[in-house]
Parts: sequence; structure tokens; C-alpha cells
Amino acid sequence: MLVNSIESNGITGSHFEGGGFRTEAIIPFLLYPGLRLRIEHYHGLVTHTYKGVCDYMLHEWTWFYKLQSFYVLAKHSVPQYFFNKKNLQLPKRMKVLESIIVKQSEDPHKSFSSLDLMSYMYSIRWYLHPQKTEMRKKMDLYLSSFVASGELKNNGSSFDFIITGKAIATLEQYQIETARAKSAKSANSWMLRLTAILAFFAAFQSGVIVSPAWIDLGKICGWLSSYM
Repeated sequence: MLVNSIESNGITGSHFEGGGFRTEAIIPFLLYPGLRLRIEHYHGLVTHTYKGVCDYMLHEWTWFYKLQSFYVLAKHSVPQYFFNKKNLQLPKRMKVLESIIVKQSEDPHKSFSSLDLMSYMYSIRWYLHPQKTEMRKKMDLYLSSFVASGELKNNGSSFDFIITGKAIATLEQYQIETARAKSAKSANSWMLRLTAILAFFAAFQSGVIVSPAWIDLGKICGWLSSYM
């Protein structure tokens, strides 16, 4: 029943019948002990559910439901406010591919869209972000590029995608190349440091810089050269 008012003898409202609330009815207070009541109060965007009249009166007559509504709305609106202040940026192409693989790992044959992927990467809050349209278009371009290179394929339409086996191979190859590049960069960095140290000691040996007599720079220089 959709309650319209609470009278002195019971609750009046519209009874659900034939697919809608049409028939006016009243439930006397005398019948409550034999009924299982569930009262729902729609307060703005918040729904308050009560298991009986006493529960209803405790929250409604004390206006405690308004405090509950404020808490529920603040719980979602405050994080959304700070999220909207962030400048959203899509990660690099391979990071997007990695997110796709992780997301689809449980069910690789299930199709997905750019909306699903955006929600997975940024949570559902991105729908209310000021950059949502711009970010969605960029994600669509990423997904289209994966289709062109074979990591994804369309599933009946240009908006639904299915991951392919090539996605794993592409990501693994990228990770191998990245690891090699980091290793080479680290080796070059150490080479530069050792070269600078040897140049420093060479300056002592040539007499450009004079060292104390008790330091044998020749032995130290020879020891460092053995690691080059």
C-alpha cells in the first residue's frame, strides 16, 4: 500500500491492484499485531525502510531519518566532490592493455565496452566527472587501436570488444623490452660513475691533484680498473 496519511484510527493510502496503486484503503491500528509490516519512506534520493510502526515512529517523529539521509548523501557526495577536482588522465597504451587483461582474466570470452573499462579503472564516479566525455572518446580511440593491431576484436558492434590471445603476447613482449631497457640504463649509469671515479684518481696520478703520501692511489686505481 502506498501510504498517503496516518489517521487516528489507522493508515490510509492506495492499495496495489492490477499493476498500480488504485484502490483507496485503510489499515486499522487494531490489525497491526497480526501483520508483518515493512514501511518504506522515500526521502529525496534516500529510501528509509522500517520493520514496523514503532521503528517508523522512532525515526520519523524524532526526525532522525533526516540525519540519516544527510549522512548517506554526504558519504557519496563528498568523495565525488574531491574526485571531480582531480585532473583525469589516461595511462599509456600498454597500461590500458594491462588493465584490460586483468579485468577480463576471470572471463576472457565476455565482451566489454569502454564504459565498463572506465568504471573498472576509475570507479563509477567517473560518470559525474567534468572530463567524462573527453576521457570516453580517448578510451574509444585506444580500444580502436587495439582492434587494428589485433589485441581486441569487435563483438557484433563497434562498441563491444573481446580480448584475443595476441594481447598477452604483446604485453609480455613490452615487459621484456622494458626490463631490458631498464637494465641497460642501470649498467650505463654505473659505467658513468666508475669512469668519473677513475678520472678523479687519474688526476691524482698525473699530479693535477696532490694526495697525502699515505694514500697509494695507484693500487686503488688498479683495483677499480679490474671491474671495468
